Amino acid sequence: MFANKNTVGIFIPCCIDQFAAETGMAMVKLLEDLGYECYYPEGVTCCGKDLYHQGDRDGAKMLGEKMIELYDECSSVVSCGSGCVTYMKVHFGRLFHNTTLHNNYRQFLDKTYDLSDFLVNVVHYQPQGVAFPHRVTFMDHCTTLRDYVCTAHPDRKGLVDEPRQLLQAVEGLQLVEMEQQEVCCGYGSQFANFFTPVSDSLAKRKVANAMAAGAEYIVSTEMSCLIHLKSYIDKAGLPIRCCHLADILGGRLTA
Repeated sequence: MFANKNTVGIFIPCCIDQFAAETGMAMVKLLEDLGYECYYPEGVTCCGKDLYHQGDRDGAKMLGEKMIELYDECSSVVSCGSGCVTYMKVHFGRLFHNTTLHNNYRQFLDKTYDLSDFLVNVVHYQPQGVAFPHRVTFMDHCTTLRDYVCTAHPDRKGLVDEPRQLLQAVEGLQLVEMEQQEVCCGYGSQFANFFTPVSDSLAKRKVANAMAAGAEYIVSTEMSCLIHLKSYIDKAGLPIRCCHLADILGGRLTA
């Protein structure tokens, strides 16, 4: 076991590792500033979400076993990818229930959190000295909105209040809600590849709703959706930006 009880395991989703490493570093900085030692296990790869949804259950199970093993000695595992955490909370049971890893996967899920869940319900964190003087709208990630279960309130599904609570505590930040908040942005992993016209139309509508609310930034706990929207925004040349919650709380974005 780790000598430091304040050690937390860090899980960085594939899209952040490959396309937005600075967001992962912002999460690490935030946790370190709170007194945590961050452990990033050598050999960590993917949680298996995309393989699972493409029907490769054997491949997903192999990656899931690796996740459970690599973080076995951590008392907590924190991720900046709410979609990955939700996938594991929902589907690891279908992969490992009544297997030799039954107890291991249950213990793993009990200690694994999205960053906003960990900050609000475990750390009881209040942003201090964090400023972001902009109008921001929060975009809920579909499966996180429907299926994420917080240990703090297991009677209701959805990670809704926690990220908003954190944003509302940031100095100078004005949080505005967009219309049709619960409607998908169009990413949906392989959906964006196989149904591109529909995916693009959903992105267009999501961005239009954010701009109609007067937002300067679209913020989320799921980077894959933000990357999807950013590609549309850049192509259309629109005056709105995307960023992850960790980018603001970790101080990466201040202007």
